[in-house]
Amino acid sequence: MIDLLIRDGVIITMNPKRTIIEGGQVAVDKGEIIAVGYDLELPARKVISASGCVVCPGFVNGHTHIYQALIEGIGYDMHFDPWNWRFLFPIVSQVQPRHAEAGAALAALEMIRSGTTTVSDHWYLHTNLDNIYRVTEVLDQAGLRVQMVYGLLDQTFAGERVESEYMTMIQREEVLVQEARRFHAEWHGKRRVTVALGPGSTEDISESLMRKTVELARELDINVSTHVAGWIEINSYCLRHFGERDLEHLHRIGLTGRRGVMFHAVWLSDREIEIIAQTGTKVIHCPVANAYLGYGVAPVAHMLSRGITVGLGTDGAASYTYDMFEVARTAAMMQKAIKLDSEAITAEEILEMLTIGGARALGLEDQIGSIEVGKRADIIVVDFNRPHLLPTGRWVPKLVYSARGSDVIHSIIDGQVVMEDGRVLTLDEQRVMADALVAREDLVARAGSETHLLLTAPWPRTGPYWRSIVKREGEDD
Repeated sequence: MIDLLIRDGVIITMNPKRTIIEGGQVAVDKGEIIAVGYDLELPARKVISASGCVVCPGFVNGHTHIYQALIEGIGYDMHFDPWNWRFLFPIVSQVQPRHAEAGAALAALEMIRSGTTTVSDHWYLHTNLDNIYRVTEVLDQAGLRVQMVYGLLDQTFAGERVESEYMTMIQREEVLVQEARRFHAEWHGKRRVTVALGPGSTEDISESLMRKTVELARELDINVSTHVAGWIEINSYCLRHFGERDLEHLHRIGLTGRRGVMFHAVWLSDREIEIIAQTGTKVIHCPVANAYLGYGVAPVAHMLSRGITVGLGTDGAASYTYDMFEVARTAAMMQKAIKLDSEAITAEEILEMLTIGGARALGLEDQIGSIEVGKRADIIVVDFNRPHLLPTGRWVPKLVYSARGSDVIHSIIDGQVVMEDGRVLTLDEQRVMADALVAREDLVARAGSETHLLLTAPWPRTGPYWRSIVKREGEDD
């Protein structure tokens, strides 16, 4: 008697041959996939019928900032700098463990409901050193597979100096190294959690701490993951301070290689793309956040043509979603549009980025990313019995271009059914929503007048709403 049998579905395996099995079955026992095929005839304690549904590997969200989960809908239609100053800093500088916990539960709920089974969260918001522990605990209890990236900022946050009243997340070098070690010792390899190290960006972390981060990552044999060339200004900063572009500088320091994971990677030269390809460095593409903040469009089609592993991520509140279907579709359309080439990227490549590519980027491809015997059972079931889908035709393009997060009806992580028939079993949805509202209101109240103005600004007569409340130099209060 096995634990679980999924039957009668269209199984998109994402195995090396990219086999698709129509009317197939997946057998799961003790969290592991033990058989994939037809007519397995294995008695199971639980049977899930997937008739008219697609069964595929759970999606990998390769880069998030869950600390922003509570604060969507306040600052919008802003470039990176006003977005940070007018919106982000005043609020997130107030985050304490109870806010972090409520935001993590809210994000976990949305991810599970929309097909994400693995998330990599870059947590550098050490306004309280207990924040990251509470977040990890919540994500783990929700049943998600998690790579927690322990963030390190000792110099700036998004380029802002430590003297600012909002820079409560910046810590001393020795504190961060010690705390990163402690967090790794407590959580790495515990159930479904792995740990990585995450410098904020080249301008956020001192040269000394950057080198110590590389040394520690090598000692522990874990990923070192950082924002790279996400905004054009970072190249100017690096050229001025180091005489190199951002990725070139990180390569010289030692962040590239099989354990290097680069977020965004928008403003890269051809030479830098070659460095990534030759070193086996991985990239996480965040198309929605990049477009929303006016970063630009990462050269993903070029990267894929050079054999670079690329995964997908939502980033933070700038994406306004944790729905990886939406992120994937945006990634595809943007590559086609900027290159004026409908063949620039394919549905099959996008699905690889969502699954096995994302797993490879996080160093988890031996465990997840495909439906194969011996891998952990991270599986989602997508209902195609819907007007915008219809269970016929070519399955992959319909999944990538037409399906939505709300079409996911079952989610299995590590063999555990965490969502069944659209109902999340590991979280109390009503309580999560209620706690999130209370935590958000508390954060907004603590943030003060800057945030109050953003929330109460009138409908703009012209242009973005927030410009109408910008105080100009020389004006009275």
